[in-house]
Amino acid sequence: MNVPLALPLSLLLAATAAQDPTDVLARFQLDGKPAVVTRGDVALEMAFHLRRESRGQEACGLLVDTTLTRLAAERRHLMPTRDEVAAFWQQLQEQLRAAGNRPEDFPAVRNSDPEQLHQYLAVQMAHERLVRAELDLGPKESVSPDMLKLWLQEERRKNEVVVDPDRLPAGTCARIGELELPMIDLGFLLLRTSEDFERDRFVRQLIYLRSLEALAEREGVRLTDADLDRAVRQRRDDAARDPRYGGVPFEQILMQSSGLTIASLRQRRVFRGQALLDKLADQRFPDADLQAELARDRQAVLDLVGPRRHLGLIFVRALEQPNALVPLSFPAAEQKLRQVRERLAKESFANVAMIESEDERTKQHGGDAGWYRRRSGELPDALLAAAFALDVGEVSPPVRTEEGCYLVKALDVDPVPADHRLIEQLRRYKAIGLQQQLLREAAIEMVTPHDATPR
Repeated sequence: MNVPLALPLSLLLAATAAQDPTDVLARFQLDGKPAVVTRGDVALEMAFHLRRESRGQEACGLLVDTTLTRLAAERRHLMPTRDEVAAFWQQLQEQLRAAGNRPEDFPAVRNSDPEQLHQYLAVQMAHERLVRAELDLGPKESVSPDMLKLWLQEERRKNEVVVDPDRLPAGTCARIGELELPMIDLGFLLLRTSEDFERDRFVRQLIYLRSLEALAEREGVRLTDADLDRAVRQRRDDAARDPRYGGVPFEQILMQSSGLTIASLRQRRVFRGQALLDKLADQRFPDADLQAELARDRQAVLDLVGPRRHLGLIFVRALEQPNALVPLSFPAAEQKLRQVRERLAKESFANVAMIESEDERTKQHGGDAGWYRRRSGELPDALLAAAFALDVGEVSPPVRTEEGCYLVKALDVDPVPADHRLIEQLRRYKAIGLQQQLLREAAIEMVTPHDATPR
């Protein structure tokens, strides 16, 4: 048996058994009452959300390959014994550590219990045994990745494999002949191979959607086909206004970005959640109230949701008491930036920023920091105040913040929207606030998964 020096993707994604689907991953408050999110809940959320995207498609294909391998090995009595699997795992761990890798650093190992690990190691070993038997190879002859791949291709050819979600029933991720692979298997595979931050993101997404649906139920708000039609039109209009897409049809953008059609988009839970949030926002924040808010304080509304500015930044770090790491005081940093500003009469802002700026996020892009509103909260307020006092093409004097000093340039400015657009954007802003409120009220408590790392 040739033991690989690193866990291959087919091994990492090959598990067929699921951890206990009732394992609790998070606790939260729903309508003021305790509620939980289980492993099974998150697995289904991931499966339906990612099924049509590249990661879901890849995982679905590997689930098919694993099933084909297991069925063929069982049919030909080539599955390894438990002792053989244990010896293989011990040898693999030794080689991984010798190469500077820790087995527990791989999500599929860290997130698997011993029985799961046994099953997908067994399938890995069976795959090689099947190829050896097919090609009549001796025990010392190596089995290459190409041989393993070709065997799978031939096995797929001999079996009628369907992975197109539009040709499968709702709860099925793939079909092999008459055998249907349930969506929950795909979900557990995705969950098991996800990093902690991705798992937690789906936990929060699930809790938010449940909280949103509960709020809509309390307030008597229900989605209709007309609401979904409106949500599709809104997405299409947003894409048409976005210069990044250059007039590409929305349907094409949707297919390229996430593999979705309009019909499948309408069924997606996150999309339906956004449409539900929009309907709740219409009810909670009617036009008359928003028009009154605009009339009371137009400037405050403009600061929140009005025209954005495209900003360029040159940053120099400073401290009240300089040290070896930050050698400049604030007066010294301001003086340096005044000299830099004089150079801009002869040199481009982008070139100077790439040389002089200490902001690593924007330095490599010639100081380009992107688009901001006056009250975005993403940059220091003093910096935004200076930026929004500039005309297009102007560069500010040095601006002092807690971490250092900036030069800011207004690269471009959005036109001021008409009042109906301001009201629309103000409602979206308040809808985001409602999202944040629901998550705060949920009081999410993540539960640390049990330590299932194989010993």
